[in-house]
Amino acid sequence: MNFIIILLEGGILIIAMLWDFDGVVVNTPHEEAWRKTALKFGIRDFTSEFYHKYVAGKPRIEGARVILEYYGLLRGLREEDANQFVLRFAEEKNKVFKELIMQGLYSINIDVLGFIEKTKYLSERLKFIHVLASASRNVSELSKVITVNSKSLIDYFDVDVSGSASTKKGVFENGVRRVGVADCYLAVDDAPSGITAALELDIIPIGYRARDLLKYGASLVVDSFKNFEPEVIVRLCRQTSN
Repeated sequence: MNFIIILLEGGILIIAMLWDFDGVVVNTPHEEAWRKTALKFGIRDFTSEFYHKYVAGKPRIEGARVILEYYGLLRGLREEDANQFVLRFAEEKNKVFKELIMQGLYSINIDVLGFIEKTKYLSERLKFIHVLASASRNVSELSKVITVNSKSLIDYFDVDVSGSASTKKGVFENGVRRVGVADCYLAVDDAPSGITAALELDIIPIGYRARDLLKYGASLVVDSFKNFEPEVIVRLCRQTSN
């Protein structure tokens, strides 16, 4: 690990990584839950492209409002009635989501967890802090129930701020606040909303899988964490600080 010694220049480097949950740490049926809910309300052309561009990564209420406004279902409603409609739509989506989870329709990204474990045994002069930072309120509960190698998923992370704010930016802000002091902050997300939220907070945005996240400002896009080395993160932090 000579690269660490060279880059640290004699000091201790603390790196905080904020992780999105859905589509990054765990593949969950959020998109399918939104699609099924939309269909119940008469929306038949809910596409993956629309979901990833406008809904993915947003808190439940915000996502519900985006969908209903886009498809014109709030048009002509009084503000109070519109708010009630949004709430009803969001609650139905949450119900459908939990039903899909109970059916076992999720998969764990073992490569991400392997990367996180790898960062814990690098050097006394390099410390990674991993923050679970999803916009979803379901994540904290779900991550305690899911087990990997007889270990709760939540235990892979040092901090959990999932669902702690009404926007993705607010969740990231809470993550930074909970970490306290770090030399470098990064956010790993698979949605444009997460990339833009990170940029607004001067957090280094790392896209996951979707190459088009580069046009939203991602510093790089990681296709897989299977052979991804922490050295890349260290160098990115050093380059950004210069």
